[in-house]
Amino acid sequence: MATPQYFPMSPELFAHACDTVSNRVSRLPFLRGGIHVTGELVGVTMECLNAEPTRTLAVTTPRDAPEGVSRGLDSCLEQRMSIPGKTVVPVITEVLCSAGITEMTEIIDRQLHRSRKAVRLLPPWTWHIASTMAPSVRLGAGADASSVSWMDVCPICRTGMLERIVGKQLFGIPHTDFIIECTHCGAKFIPVGPAFRLVSIATIRDPLWKKHLDRTYPPETWAAMARGTGPGKIPDQRPAGKKPESHVLPPASVTLSPLKDGSLAVPLPGKTIYFRPIGLKFTGGLREDPFARIQKPLAGVLAEPAFVHLRDPVNAKYSRYLSLQTGLFLSQLKERFDPFYRGFLNPWGDEKYGSFRAENSGEMEKKGVLIIVVKRGLYHVADSAGPASSTINNRFGRILPEDCLLTSDAERCRVNALLCNNQKDAGLYFHALEREDERHAVILAIENLLHPENPEKSG
Repeated sequence: MATPQYFPMSPELFAHACDTVSNRVSRLPFLRGGIHVTGELVGVTMECLNAEPTRTLAVTTPRDAPEGVSRGLDSCLEQRMSIPGKTVVPVITEVLCSAGITEMTEIIDRQLHRSRKAVRLLPPWTWHIASTMAPSVRLGAGADASSVSWMDVCPICRTGMLERIVGKQLFGIPHTDFIIECTHCGAKFIPVGPAFRLVSIATIRDPLWKKHLDRTYPPETWAAMARGTGPGKIPDQRPAGKKPESHVLPPASVTLSPLKDGSLAVPLPGKTIYFRPIGLKFTGGLREDPFARIQKPLAGVLAEPAFVHLRDPVNAKYSRYLSLQTGLFLSQLKERFDPFYRGFLNPWGDEKYGSFRAENSGEMEKKGVLIIVVKRGLYHVADSAGPASSTINNRFGRILPEDCLLTSDAERCRVNALLCNNQKDAGLYFHALEREDERHAVILAIENLLHPENPEKSG
């Protein structure tokens, strides 16, 4: 059997196909029947169909098929993308048919003497070797990503393509000879020497991308994002020696000044409490989205009383995902910029976290009160009802996937995020107090300092 000739799609056709799927089915990428439907899967499927003279392929390949029986789309996808074809094919064919790119049909297999269910690429979506081709988007295995122009796929939405537009002026932006604009999401870039600056995003409002507005990167970096690096995981382009930005925090309501021995004096009504610094040893780097590793099925999480308010929305819109792992479900919602995932998490469940342990000291086996200070600003107070070393190491020092959920210890996430995202500027301080009533009185007084507008607010 002759080897199919896979003619690469032009970026214009690829962008149009992805845009059509996003508009008629669901915004790419998305989950359907437990399968991650991406722009690459759409493009590779279309290339497999287009490689056939009839633009038609049987949906599946029969088991123990004798020689001469034409292979199905499932085998083509397995070969090109190393995925379980028989699982993926029903989903991608349904998606492409719903988008009006393909249609279901039947073919007569002369070797098997029976008809086989097949899928056909509709004429408006076919192409050939003599078609007008811009620099192609390489899809599937074997693609040389470094050879792809950064304008072939938008690094913001990874769906549209970038076009050079001459004569258009953006309000508030210095005059430029041209701008670069995405055909899908409307992202706009302007040239800055040999690099390009992202100056506007028209339709995507996810906060993960806000930090890249007005950032300038060379074309190679934007191309790396478009190849799937993804928002929030962009290659570090800071100049050598420049320190990472600290975790963004609101202004502190209380500012403290360290004493000569490094301790802090916290003035409370009728007395002053002195907190001693605790040395922390951080290990590893920051980790994002630990909730993506929650193994429990979505149906099991929704069965818990705390999530009762989410059951009806899930059953109405996401019922097909009830058997899916909760972590995978939430991570896919976040990737699709669907804010619904936040309803499953505690107020601090979507932060970046790290790992740390307290250094040994004489007071670490006592009970007491802990405070977190960032750049001399007081941000949090916590009770250590057991040995301080155990509270710090076992409770705050590490975040597990389930700790991010609504039913978990939100303070645990809060303290870890404060310390790990501000390692250079944050400090943990301790005041030993054995009696529970004394600890609670101190904590309440400090809470009143932290929240002067609501003196009854607690932990």
